[in-house]
This record gives sequence, C-alpha cells and structure tokens, in this order.
Amino acid sequence: MRELSSIRLVVLVDDYAGFTEGLLGEHGFSTLVELRYSDGLVKRVLFDTGATSRVLLFNARRLGLDLGLVDYVVVSHRHWDHTGGIPGVAKVNQKATVIAHPGILEPAYSIGEQGLRYIGLTDESRGALERFRTLLTKSAFELAPGTWFLGEVERYYDNRYAVKGFKKLREGELVDDSVLDDTGMAIRLGSTTLVLAGCSHSGISNIARKARMVAGGDELVVLGGLHLANADAETVSRVVSELENEGVEEVYAGHCTGLRGEAELLKVYGDRMRKIHSGFTITAEAK
Repeated sequence: MRELSSIRLVVLVDDYAGFTEGLLGEHGFSTLVELRYSDGLVKRVLFDTGATSRVLLFNARRLGLDLGLVDYVVVSHRHWDHTGGIPGVAKVNQKATVIAHPGILEPAYSIGEQGLRYIGLTDESRGALERFRTLLTKSAFELAPGTWFLGEVERYYDNRYAVKGFKKLREGELVDDSVLDDTGMAIRLGSTTLVLAGCSHSGISNIARKARMVAGGDELVVLGGLHLANADAETVSRVVSELENEGVEEVYAGHCTGLRGEAELLKVYGDRMRKIHSGFTITAEAK
C-alpha cells in the first residue's frame, strides 16, 4: 500500500520577508507542499498563490522551485491576497488541477476605514482559472494519499471575529459574508496531522477541528494565517485555548495572525510556536 513517507513545505509568499536572503514579502500567502511516498511517487501541491504573480514567481525561482511540476493548486478562499498569483501559475503550468470551494467565484467586498472595497478574484485571476482543470466542491476528500482538501468548514466555535466587515451581493443587495468558501488542507504523517490554513476566516479552531475529524492523528500542527490581527485580547486568548483543546501541539503562524495573536501564541506555546516568513521551510518524515 502506498504510504506517505516524508513532506517538505516551503512558504513562497508571506507578509514577512524574513531571513532568507533575496526573497520578497507581500500581504499574501502561498505554500508549496511536496509529498513523497514509499514507492517513490512525488506529488506537489501549491496551497494559495499570494497576492501577485510577480512575488510568487520571483520567490519560487530564487528558491529553485519549479511551479511547472505542481499537480494541484488548492485555493483556501477567494480573497485577492490568496488568489492574485493564479495568472502566474497558469503561465508556467498547464497540467495542474485547481481545487476549491465553489464559493470562490462569488464577488467579495469589505467595509472598513477605506470604505467599500472589492477584495475577490481579479478579472485576470478569474480568466486564468479557465486555463486549468477545476474541481469546485464543498465536500472534504483525499486529493492524494494522506492529504485532504477539507471542503466547507463547519462553524463549531464562534468565528465572527474572522469575518467582520466582509460583504457579498445577494439579489442586488450587500449582505454580510460569512466566507463559507474559506477552507484548508490536512496532511497525515504518521501520528501527526499538519493543518494548512490560508486566512482562517472559518476560525482557525474550526479548521483544526475539521482537520482532526477528516484526517485523525494524535496531535495537530498548524501552519498559515490565523486571522487574529484585528481580534481583541479576550478573543485571541479564547481562540488559543480552543487550539489547545483541539490537540494543536505546534503552531507556525504568519500572514494575518497579527502581533497580538503571535504574542499570545508565543506565551502559550513557547518554543512550539514559530513565526513564518517567505522561504520558511519545514521537512518531516513518518516515524
């Protein structure tokens, strides 16, 4: 039976350029996942594409990573800072399958200090999607052995802090957007499940819970944006406690996690919390 033997994750895009020489940062997120199996098979998944093709492709070249080898592009949700690099991927890859929730095609808006803004897929990104095979589904499924697309995430924990100010159109009216398309991935390696989250509008606690239900595992490791940047101290503390309750043992946080979120995670997790950056790499083997 084909079994996952090792994984390598490389953060291609994050808000923080970090310490890897010569890489760029931007407000966005993208991670390349390399899956190696016991029979020699290698599968590659690009999870999100950052905000721009320029940064995504530049960092990939600088790191010596060929996006033309990517088998799947998993889109966590439809916001521009996670989908803006889709046209760049389309220029170098003609074989990948895009996997996402069907809601990624809906227009998305936000209301804040800058007024009403469109924050969904650009026309260019929407057009580039047509160059790929696409699988749009609300269901969780195993896209490769030991690796799952989580599908629509049930809101067991309160996630209102993570969707505040988001709007969508319904029958010609702007209404609150609960960002139902926001999802993630789970990778089961031995007894550990790695959870990938793009921006965690579903609530990172809910994403972790869904990953545990789908993939199992004795402990969880979370990597990505946790969307705590605008949450108050009480909410941040609650969310971190929820992660502990769900069995999250390590956290690799960046993008929209925010200083308050990072500080609370560091206080609770200590050395088991790391701040990610462009070029940040994790490798692990099945035990």
